[in-house]
Amino acid sequence: MEKRLALAVALCVGFLVLWTWIMERNAPPPSPAAVTAAGAAGADAAGVGSAPAPTVGDAGPASNGMEGMAAGSPPSAPPAAPAEAVAAPAEEEIVLELPQATVRLTNRGARVRSWILKGYRDHDRKPLDLVSRDAAGLDRLPLDLLVDDAAFAGRLRTALYRVERQDGGEDGTTTLRFTWSDGAGTGATKVLRAGGPGGLVEIEAAATVQGRPVDPAIGWGAGFEEDRGDVSENMGVGIRALRRRDGKIERRFQSKIKPGEPWIEEGSVEFAGVESKYFAAVFVPPPGTPVRVMTEAMRLVDDGREHFHLAFSIRPPAGAPVRLYAGPKSYEVLQAAGSGLDRLLDFGFFGFVAHPLFTALKFVHRYVGNYGWAIVILTLFIRLLFFPFLHRSQLKMRQMQEKMKRIQPKLKSLKERFHRLEKKEAEKGGAGARARVRQQQNEEMMKLYQEEGINPLSSVSGCLPLLAQMPILAAFYTILSISIELRQAPFTLWVHDLSGKDYPLVILMSATMLAQQLMTASAIPDPAQRRMMYLMPIMFTFFFINMPSGLVLYWLVNNLLGIVQQYLVNKEADAQARAAAAA
Repeated sequence: MEKRLALAVALCVGFLVLWTWIMERNAPPPSPAAVTAAGAAGADAAGVGSAPAPTVGDAGPASNGMEGMAAGSPPSAPPAAPAEAVAAPAEEEIVLELPQATVRLTNRGARVRSWILKGYRDHDRKPLDLVSRDAAGLDRLPLDLLVDDAAFAGRLRTALYRVERQDGGEDGTTTLRFTWSDGAGTGATKVLRAGGPGGLVEIEAAATVQGRPVDPAIGWGAGFEEDRGDVSENMGVGIRALRRRDGKIERRFQSKIKPGEPWIEEGSVEFAGVESKYFAAVFVPPPGTPVRVMTEAMRLVDDGREHFHLAFSIRPPAGAPVRLYAGPKSYEVLQAAGSGLDRLLDFGFFGFVAHPLFTALKFVHRYVGNYGWAIVILTLFIRLLFFPFLHRSQLKMRQMQEKMKRIQPKLKSLKERFHRLEKKEAEKGGAGARARVRQQQNEEMMKLYQEEGINPLSSVSGCLPLLAQMPILAAFYTILSISIELRQAPFTLWVHDLSGKDYPLVILMSATMLAQQLMTASAIPDPAQRRMMYLMPIMFTFFFINMPSGLVLYWLVNNLLGIVQQYLVNKEADAQARAAAAA
């Protein structure tokens, strides 16, 4: 009893020490008001720094940094709009360098003009911009401040904000502060902090209308990335709105959100935003913070054609910061960003197979430097892994086929004999007798199978090699569909994009599959089964015609290895047949 009591006391003390240590680490920084009260006159009221912020292009020490970004804790006070008139004399451009992107903002509306990702190209081989070309035409650019008053919202978009910048914080933080006020109680302040993990940008915003505080929403869009029109939502391609709540992600394609019928949700979300096949722009509110997220479809008529684009916004409570991730859906980058953003990559039902394959593919690529050759090597490894099982199964099936061919004359004679008996019973009009004749025929056939050592169900085992590869095929499809590493990744010869379609590669794949089926079907005695085998390459051609060329490459290499294995099986089966005949 004394030992248990001592253990309980020790656990309680340890828990209190650990709790105190955690609370001290996660304690929010002192508020600017407290700093002012201590005598630090001139400290920035929004928490940007402890000294007046320099103008754009000037470097100064940043005291607030990104400490609150990882934890997502709200600041002690929102960045209040100033009471006096504040505005810039002219429009200017501000450049913000992030690990994954170069962001160009304008002080007119304190909005983003371009968000160009580093190391990525669009379909025209130009630097890839996550800001849609039609965003300016719809006058909805990223980081717009949105309020219910349409007139005030228009003023926020056209106002020339004064910009203050701080670079070179202790943790490499860059802080941008945009301020505008008409001097009559109407104005807005927006603070951006960049330099946190994963290239996230923390955003705080505040606005007042005639002295009355309002909670503005922060937007992205209209549109995202290229908004290409030749995409198939049935193939999982296209612009989608998403939000993660209670550990589950809900997605809606652009076509599912109609103009005038926005997708609105209020409450706590883990993150929300928009995404394409390979890129995403999502906002991450502080954990447990109630927000209002809205995705709407905006209509644009250009050259007589009607286009629709998604526009997303998130409205946090006053003073609560939100973090923005806009970049590639790269597994390593999303993991570094934290907040569960790696869940943007959906490995599907066979995730337990897809994730190890994805890791193995990247491991092989690290040494060969080409994802096409990495697929070839990984396919060879998987084939070698399944070789004993596949070889035994195919050899057994081939032996059964040879036995079936050998008894075909006996089976034909047996069927003809019972067919004559059944015909006689039919002439007599005995329905019950005909059923007895059929039952006797089946019994005679089973007896013949037993005498020859044939299992009629053994032909089903021929499907097992294909069925065993289905999870791997599905896992490969998922990997090659969502992996940005394979986007525009070349292989060799004419294959320049392993994530795109490649019709010549599909034809080669179909030809190798036909050759494999010819080698397999040659021993099948049933003509109907042979015809079915010959139809499989045609069916697979239609199945693979729109698939990523990386997946077609996997199946092509798999077919070539299958041809080699089938040759070995046929050779061994023929040798066994000759040995049995000699004996």
